[in-house]
Amino acid sequence: MKIKLFFVLFFTCILFPAGAQSPVPDIFSYFQTPGKPGKMEIIQDAAIRDRVNVYLSHQARLNGIKGYRISIYFGSGQDSKKTAELTRANFVNRYPDVNCHTKWEYPYFKVYVGDFRTRSEAMKFLKNIEYNYPDAFIREDIVEFPN
Repeated sequence: MKIKLFFVLFFTCILFPAGAQSPVPDIFSYFQTPGKPGKMEIIQDAAIRDRVNVYLSHQARLNGIKGYRISIYFGSGQDSKKTAELTRANFVNRYPDVNCHTKWEYPYFKVYVGDFRTRSEAMKFLKNIEYNYPDAFIREDIVEFPN
């Protein structure tokens, strides 16, 4: 059974190569486009280009990238939706430049803030808000693409 599964997976990989799945523009072509300020020449194997493009297309399907957010509220109960909306409104008033997301994941209403690429960025911001949100903590999430 294991041998059959191996051959099925092996031939699937050969017949449908991963490099052909890239619907996103080739990032390496962008950097090598003439007319841009400066000049960059990238010398690499084609397999590297294919792997990077597969990774970028996977991230595009996720509608974001792996990163971190800070949870400032989660609660359940009769008033949890109202409390989540108030927490979100208070946060947006204090930090208007930071993204704020409200989610309902059974049975909790949750408020997450920030779209941080690294845990250290999230930790730095957590230190800034921990006085106002003492129960806040960092969690991994799919965050929005940076502008």
